[in-house]
Amino acid sequence: SALDFAVVDGKIRFGLNAVKKVGESAVRAVIAAREEAGPFASVFDFCERVDPQVANKRALESLVKCGALDSTGSSRKGMLEMLEQALSWGGRSHADRLAGQGSIFDLGGEDEPQAPTRPARYPPISADEYEKQELLALEKETLGLYVSEHPLQAIRDQLRRKVDLPLTDVSARRDGDVVTVGGIVGAIRQLTTRKGDPMAFVRLDDLSGSVEVIAFNSAFAAARDLLEADRVLLVKGRVDHKDGEVKLVALEVTAFEAVPERREVRLRVDARRTRAGVIRDLADVVRGFPGESPVIVALDTSLGPRMLQFGPEFRVRPEPDFFAEVKALLGEAAVA
Repeated sequence: SALDFAVVDGKIRFGLNAVKKVGESAVRAVIAAREEAGPFASVFDFCERVDPQVANKRALESLVKCGALDSTGSSRKGMLEMLEQALSWGGRSHADRLAGQGSIFDLGGEDEPQAPTRPARYPPISADEYEKQELLALEKETLGLYVSEHPLQAIRDQLRRKVDLPLTDVSARRDGDVVTVGGIVGAIRQLTTRKGDPMAFVRLDDLSGSVEVIAFNSAFAAARDLLEADRVLLVKGRVDHKDGEVKLVALEVTAFEAVPERREVRLRVDARRTRAGVIRDLADVVRGFPGESPVIVALDTSLGPRMLQFGPEFRVRPEPDFFAEVKALLGEAAVA
């Protein structure tokens, strides 16, 4: 990245100047060091080449948290754990270079100055990494938005099955319609009404857009513990068109709980008693629920047990409606 946002090969590179707590002088020092000697090999190499007094602890911490030093191959957690050591390492390196420059004048130019000796290797950095949600939270903290992935990306299919519509479609609903939506809390503002009742304005975001949710006294009281930033919520509310803006008046707020997706679907078929063509009919059911999970069928045949795996074009989305159709076709015992 450069100082400001830039378009490179049709993609936007995030401007380093927009990373919180870094500052323009630190960014210019980073860019100058990179242009002089190429990419940084590690956080220790960074601290050797960029003056720690310019790119100080706060700046370096932000650069690590946002992912700017991921190109070194080290984990963000590992780099943050070694931050103090890396800064101390860099401080000593810069002090050594300053001492070396002073010796040039002491020598009167009679001999070539010796460059400070660089260690053969840097201290090892742990490969342990934060969970994905923690990494995304660090990005949001330092950049103000998610860059590598949206927190809802991994649960989008599960969330979609719990809601009536994406947030971007709320504005198309009529005034007074009651809908259920879901998303992540992007911002929250609490206040007190003239009557002294607590309430909150909550910005709910999903992958399509956002909507402002108003939680009045009763809804706010019931959901007080759930209304916090970065929490994924389901909101049942009444559409409110007012003054050219669309809001959702909360009637009920609940936490969204993601459940582990089934990685594969295993079914059992007794081929000795099942009519001919049942596997073909099963394939038609699978086609109706396209997804990512492979389908494996355990067949009981007159020659003994056999395993059949459907091809990659027959991967399925393992949801309740799919299993209901499977049971209707093969019987209750078919679902392993």
